[in-house]
Amino acid sequence: MDIKYTWVRCTGDIKLSTAPSFIATVVVMPHDGKQAKVVLYDGESSSDPQIMEIKTGSGQSKVINFIPPLYTQKGLYVDFTSDCDELLVHFGWGKE
Repeated sequence: MDIKYTWVRCTGDIKLSTAPSFIATVVVMPHDGKQAKVVLYDGESSSDPQIMEIKTGSGQSKVINFIPPLYTQKGLYVDFTSDCDELLVHFGWGKE
């Protein structure tokens, strides 16, 4: 397995990868008692195919562990709502 994993802290919309990736963990943290929403896309922008939408409870962080890791074919782009303070993503790239 030659997959190299890293943690990335995101505070806004971001292109995390332009290559196929493996998402192991996502942690979404909302702002001041709000309900946060994050959308993950398989590609380099929000015009690419949507992988999933993650919503938190009001004022509650949400942790999702993917076992096995979730695979993207074209990259990884993250789109935030204004009520999301930050997102931690544990993802990797390389050959399985």
